[in-house]
Amino acid sequence: MKRYIKHLGIAAIIIGILLFVFHVALNIHENVLLFSGLLLVWGGIVLFVKGEGASSIQLSNEEKDKK
Repeated sequence: MKRYIKHLGIAAIIIGILLFVFHVALNIHENVLLFSGLLLVWGGIVLFVKGEGASSIQLSNEEKDKK
């Protein structure tokens, strides 16, 4: 499960960027899409960084088990 956190982070970043693009392309004057995209990008970055940390800890534990 921990290794999927990184993939969820990447997906959230992509969806956030798509919301930014929709906001600009559709010329929406409300900021709902803009702030939603911003929150998704920030959340995706946090999830990606946490996923990187979890995968590196998991890999180091597997290397210790092999020795």
